[in-house]
Amino acid sequence: MQEKVRIKSLGQYFTPVNIVQLMIDLISTNSKAKILEPSAGKGIFLSQLVSKGYENLTGIEIDPNLAKQSSIPINIGNFFDFPISRKFDVVIGNPPYIRWKNLSLDQRKYFNSTLFWQKRMNGLTDILQPFIFKSVDHLKPGGELIFITPLFWMQTLHAEPLRRFLLENGSLEVIINFHETRIFPKANLNLVIFKYRKEKQKQLLKIINYWQKGKLNPDILENIRWLLHDPSSWKSTATNDGNLEFFQTHQPYNSSPWRFLPLETEEKLSLFEKACQFSPEIDVNGHKIRLSHLYSKNDLILMEYPKKMCKKMYLDQKTYFIPLSKALLTEYFTNNEDFSQSLPPRYIQIGDIVEIGNGMVSGLDKAFQLKFDTHLNKEEKELIIPVVKAKSIRRFYAESLTQYFLVKPDIISTENDLKRNFPSLYEQLLPFQDALRKRYQYNREIPYWEWVFIRNYKLMKDAEALICVPCKDRFDKRKHFRFALCEKGIFTTQDVTVLVKFNWVKESLEYITAFLNSKEVFDWVINKGLIRGGVAEFSEEPLKRIPFRLIDWNSPTECQIHDRIVELVQDIFSTKKENVSKISEINLLVSQLIDLGKKNSQQL
Repeated sequence: MQEKVRIKSLGQYFTPVNIVQLMIDLISTNSKAKILEPSAGKGIFLSQLVSKGYENLTGIEIDPNLAKQSSIPINIGNFFDFPISRKFDVVIGNPPYIRWKNLSLDQRKYFNSTLFWQKRMNGLTDILQPFIFKSVDHLKPGGELIFITPLFWMQTLHAEPLRRFLLENGSLEVIINFHETRIFPKANLNLVIFKYRKEKQKQLLKIINYWQKGKLNPDILENIRWLLHDPSSWKSTATNDGNLEFFQTHQPYNSSPWRFLPLETEEKLSLFEKACQFSPEIDVNGHKIRLSHLYSKNDLILMEYPKKMCKKMYLDQKTYFIPLSKALLTEYFTNNEDFSQSLPPRYIQIGDIVEIGNGMVSGLDKAFQLKFDTHLNKEEKELIIPVVKAKSIRRFYAESLTQYFLVKPDIISTENDLKRNFPSLYEQLLPFQDALRKRYQYNREIPYWEWVFIRNYKLMKDAEALICVPCKDRFDKRKHFRFALCEKGIFTTQDVTVLVKFNWVKESLEYITAFLNSKEVFDWVINKGLIRGGVAEFSEEPLKRIPFRLIDWNSPTECQIHDRIVELVQDIFSTKKENVSKISEINLLVSQLIDLGKKNSQQL
């Protein structure tokens, strides 16, 4: 129990010796280098550095019980109190991983009250991120940072300031991604070793992917070590050697989520995104503007374009920005004005054409799933809703529905009211009362017979139809995702995300479903989406960034392709069968649209 508390509050996962040795081999300075280990633990990095002949070592550890176990002297204290004036040739180690919610009150107060950290952190920041920030601050020019960390900070949107900081101050040299390999016995983490140099470089970045699940095979570390010291092995095209994939690629060019891909894969995905730049003019606040010329706040950040030079525009209650042209320096628009001379068009995203919502939260699903319906009275029947569960979702359709009781706030006022007017529901909930009362309360007192959070209920209730997708979709065996078309009146719980088309969108929901199920989207998501191991995450943020190909309604060819896709999807939906030949035809038709889009993008 004490170990669990220590891991949660101090983020302590101890690095295996063979991993430490591999990381030390990445150091390219001599034995006289000044080296810092900012979270020294029991001193394993320090002891291995000594065995390799390094002499000028400084270790810091906040936990005195750990520091005392080291054979090498360690400074007991908080790394964030360590003087920033101390500079080093190398910072190496395994920094702690602690979520913001698990930080102590004193730690939160420190980060929240310090202007320096307010600019670098937010409520989603793991303490790992300030560790990386401060470690770079301690490097001399040309100094090396070598850490083993979870992958997430390279890919999540809230870590964008850290990625931007690293690119502004230096370059990456090596990324070793272990994916689903278990490095730490008590942690299921997608771990990477990275080497960063505090110096801007143009050289290609070395990427190694190790795909083996389960425990780490020690022999593989020898193969990695050999690769890193054999320049002739490295090419820009991916090379596969058993479970190892390795290649060289460009440095990240901006702070958008980092996906390290072979150059030919980058080119392929870039062409796909450009094929999705087409957009007709749409009405935005009374002005005709192409959707590809409306930019989100994140778009501006990634393009390093100042928001103060833009004007806000609103579409479907979403905020977009347009760069100010000379004409826009006045207070008036003209419908024929070109708003986007200073920024290139962006690709259209799923988030532009649909509203995305997470499913409702009961707090204890098994308590509310209908066990029987033979003795329900009229009032109880009115509480029943059909729910799509993730396990029942297939491509294009849901295989089955699960019936739930949904009691919204103020429907049942007291427990006596529940017992008297909803007797079957009362009997069903009776065995779960204690567990229901212990649910998270979302800052209000929730009666045990109500759901704790009926988020997006109105969105689903009012939708004429919707698309459903599992929030977490394991794809590594199926090699496809599962976006299902669902009829009016269907609801979801927290394991399923819903997409509802905006009214102005002319493309049918069948076409949108087909596009999301296409091979092109699959390839884009597994390379640039939010992937953890063999699981794709489809919450709002990763979903809304998926490229989408709008139809050119002035093109008879594109209209015909759209209509044929609709026919095929409707047939699959009505028969509830994943017809292989029809799915193949859908993929072919989507590919034709993408090819047309690639040609058209050259004219945009």
